[in-house]
Amino acid sequence: MTDTAQGQEPAPAQQATDAFDTRRAMATLRALCTPDMQGRAPGTAGHDLATRFLVAELTSYGLVPELHSFPIRDVMRLEAQPILRAEGPRLDRELVHRAEFAEHPRSAPMTRPITGTVSESAGAGEWATLLSVPQGDAFAELAGALQARGAVGILTAQNADASGFLTKRVQGPPPVGIPVVAVRPDLLAAAVGGRVTAHVPLVREAATGTNVVAGLPGTDPAADPILLCAHYDGVGSDPERHFPCAGDNASGTAVLCEVARLLTSSGPLRRPVVFAFVDAEEIGTLGSSHHARSLHEAGSEPDVLNLDMAGKFNGRVAIELGPRDPQPQRLIAALDGAGRGLGLPLYAGTVSSDNRRYASVGFPAAGIGLGAAHYHSPLDSPERIDPDALHKAGRLVLETVRRLALPN
Repeated sequence: MTDTAQGQEPAPAQQATDAFDTRRAMATLRALCTPDMQGRAPGTAGHDLATRFLVAELTSYGLVPELHSFPIRDVMRLEAQPILRAEGPRLDRELVHRAEFAEHPRSAPMTRPITGTVSESAGAGEWATLLSVPQGDAFAELAGALQARGAVGILTAQNADASGFLTKRVQGPPPVGIPVVAVRPDLLAAAVGGRVTAHVPLVREAATGTNVVAGLPGTDPAADPILLCAHYDGVGSDPERHFPCAGDNASGTAVLCEVARLLTSSGPLRRPVVFAFVDAEEIGTLGSSHHARSLHEAGSEPDVLNLDMAGKFNGRVAIELGPRDPQPQRLIAALDGAGRGLGLPLYAGTVSSDNRRYASVGFPAAGIGLGAAHYHSPLDSPERIDPDALHKAGRLVLETVRRLALPN
């Protein structure tokens, strides 16, 4: 069905789609990725700086942002630079953190360096090696058995990704009773029979998460809102290595900032629009869970578009629709029409992000993902962002909003 058949399209919204400013979006992205942002991990001064930056940006557009806070029980961080020293016939040197070994999210606290022989049988006073790592309860049961035998800790295998780094992990099931360190598999095998001294000061601390939310009124007070969201937190920097977290998800945040600027300056739409920069996605989508629950309890019924990773265009855009809303026809039609109108191929793909939290309370929700060059890696930097991906993502969101705002 054509837009003409549905009704006259809002000219200001069409102008907003065409006016997406990629250079402004890139400038916003770079600002979010500076070293003083510290990878935007909750509980850090850099994260608080990012929150204030977003408030200032939205205020400059004429919006009135609100801060919605929620508790975070555990945020994992490294108190100091980890060390792992191997001494043996096949491996005799200090390993490089993040490139050759890394903290493991299930590790018990390691308050001091621990030394032991590396063994596949793992008796008393030894580090146990796990080239094949069981998951879930099986890992906890194995760790308990090793602890009962007197093992000083576990060295597990973790492969490096395409960037050459061990992907940073900042969430997981509860810690087990003994220290755990992840090591590149080839180095782990070479360490067997020698001795290892490790100190990985991983701590878990309570923090406060903060969603930054601003609303744009519509001309129809009875219309359901359109909710646009992106998570602005990152995995955080290491003590001696910066993680810019550009693709994941300064890219989505920067696009949403530019979308907010354009929609605010283009004049009101029929439906209200809510901009939500949600927090703590990397540690369990906690911010969107808090926000979705609040909206549901207030009786709101928004159509939700969530943008996570818009840093690299691979020829098509992944769209994930909520499983609890099998026929979100309005949202599907708007996305499909926007993609066709822009000549942008869309496909049903996995976008495992905040969209699932909104879908879980029954809202029509779509996750939009273009991709990123690197994931949870220090190489996820502004230099590796494709500006055209930001441009495509921004125009897709704006065009979808335009179609959602058309008269019924």
